[in-house]
Amino acid sequence: MNLSKFKINYILAASLISTPVFFSGAAYAEDQIDQEESIELDDSQTPSQEETDPSQLLKEELNPIIEKIGPQVFHGTALAAAYGKLPDSKPYMYIIQHGTPSALSIVNLTTGKTEKTYTLENSTSAWGIDVDADQNVWVGGTSGGHIYKYDPSSKKLTDYGNKLKHSRDTSIQDLHASGGRIYGSTAYNGTVFSYIPESGERKDYGQIIRGKEFAKSVYFDEEQDSIFMGIGSKAELIRYNIRTKIRDRFLPWEYRLEKYVSDIQVADEYLFAKLDPSPKVLVFNKNTLELLDEFDSTSKTVSVKSPAEKAVYYTNNEELYAYYYKTRETVKMDVPLKGMNVINLDFVEIGTEDYPGFTLTGLLSNNGDYFTYNLETRKFELHQAKLAPLPVTLYTMAETPERDKIIINGYMSGGLGLFDIASGETKEVKGISQVESMAYLNNKLYFGAYPKARILEYDLTKPFEGNNINEIARYKDIGQERPTAMLGIDETNQLFIGTYPETSTGGGLLSVYNPETKETVNYENYIENQSIISLVQAQDYVYGGTSVYANHERAKNNAVFFRFPSDSPSEKEEINIPIKAAMINALTYYGENYIFGMADGKLFKYDIDSGQTKQVMIVPAISGRFKNANLQFGKDQQLYGTVEGVLFKADPKTLEVTLIKKEGAHDLAIGQNGHIYFRNEADMWKYEPK
Repeated sequence: MNLSKFKINYILAASLISTPVFFSGAAYAEDQIDQEESIELDDSQTPSQEETDPSQLLKEELNPIIEKIGPQVFHGTALAAAYGKLPDSKPYMYIIQHGTPSALSIVNLTTGKTEKTYTLENSTSAWGIDVDADQNVWVGGTSGGHIYKYDPSSKKLTDYGNKLKHSRDTSIQDLHASGGRIYGSTAYNGTVFSYIPESGERKDYGQIIRGKEFAKSVYFDEEQDSIFMGIGSKAELIRYNIRTKIRDRFLPWEYRLEKYVSDIQVADEYLFAKLDPSPKVLVFNKNTLELLDEFDSTSKTVSVKSPAEKAVYYTNNEELYAYYYKTRETVKMDVPLKGMNVINLDFVEIGTEDYPGFTLTGLLSNNGDYFTYNLETRKFELHQAKLAPLPVTLYTMAETPERDKIIINGYMSGGLGLFDIASGETKEVKGISQVESMAYLNNKLYFGAYPKARILEYDLTKPFEGNNINEIARYKDIGQERPTAMLGIDETNQLFIGTYPETSTGGGLLSVYNPETKETVNYENYIENQSIISLVQAQDYVYGGTSVYANHERAKNNAVFFRFPSDSPSEKEEINIPIKAAMINALTYYGENYIFGMADGKLFKYDIDSGQTKQVMIVPAISGRFKNANLQFGKDQQLYGTVEGVLFKADPKTLEVTLIKKEGAHDLAIGQNGHIYFRNEADMWKYEPK
């Protein structure tokens, strides 16, 4: 087999990432959804010059026994919403649902009923949604960047196909329908384009600022014939005049350390720009680009201009406000939002006795909660849209200590599936967000949860239910976002945690948690400007591996393989291995003084006593920043692994590798029967070793 022609299918579940992100949705709910960070292609990773042709060491298993088990986690999860009306003026809310594939749900705001749900084939998520002047609904999806139109008159959904043209672009972050064109912004190439559905004409405006990966928000202004764009990371605001091709950067310097400008709205001559992560909205004169004001807001966006007054509406700390932009006055509305913030909001005409004239309505949560607030009668009500549970892309996997069950997490919307190997049945556990890592320690199971780098604890002696999972630590306040590595050592009752930072300077931290005292000791920027993504115990040491990525930047040095005495993390030492890599992960200990790991696409074997390293390439290129491989020893004492969708096994003594599946195999868990479980999109699969 010639690995130079080995095709790898990169799949953005996502990645997300994850992004991040960080999605145009309930980015302020505890169960925040990730859009940005799951998979980002890294074109710079190529085989090292020291590597010989690895095809001589690889063979393929003939007719492997592989069985699809199916979806494990289901959610009725709202990502974003827009509002419109039918020709008879009936008002509707259009909700994008997360799923594999995702969906568009049509909610009648007069009756509160979900009338129909349309599948958005070719998309696992979508954040960009807008309603044009003809009341058509436009959606921009991921992965693949498909644009969809829903016509409420004919009740027909049309897929216009993938509109992404740049190799690094994987998602449409935002879109705006105006004048017969659809304006879209993208990640991870940070581009903006326009598309005319009637003619099929697509115009590409390219990467807006060199090196900026995210064009997070887009708004076309017909008066100026200009596109306003919110960029990241780091944040920037751009006005691009289509006719003159002049680009104006107008975000003041004091805000340019923000991550994104995540949303743009315009009312009269006022432009509102939502910052992320700071809970602030900046107010500009859209003509002069002068900064006029700012106010605090924890909602995703502000409304369009109120049809009854010179005001926009928003939420801050779960309270509804009106901002009167002519006088720069803020007024709090007396309404009980019950701890929720707005994702999207607009004005509709419901036309009932309680709701005459114009009514403000807004999506409040990923669960489909929304409100109606009449501007005349001040009547306020909370509602919940009925959302069909959809299968979601699977993410982190593990097996229970007895290996009788497989635990698998849902990507973005979270949740757990607990698959019973003997019965073949799955129990779902709600109330847990996306999980980056898991570890066992003295009858406790710990989850490293995203966002806000939370550590969750579950007592294995209690029923496996969401209300038995408790938060014990959080690292968001010190700039961390993802607990990407965890290790429990029963003998010393220590939980080691490694993180990926988002907004701090420097690298990830190493944290040591003591379950008895419930205290943590933190070692910040443990490996300078890098993230800690793998940990394993070997003898009296903890060994670790890093990713060169931290804070959306890449460290100048290669990934680091390191160790420290388990009782003294401050005494770390870097281990020199002859492999240049962006990531060292999936570390596992072999009982004859060896450590196995993945360094990008290479499987390596490190001899603790001699310091010698052997290696073999499994795949020639990688993607991602911290999560692309897994290694475990099977019941047959063979080493099983996945990397970039490839399932393989290796003889730990000879390092002879056998390819079992060439694509569509991610993560790994091993049952008590010796069967190998892995995931692909929304499905879990099983491989039976021969």
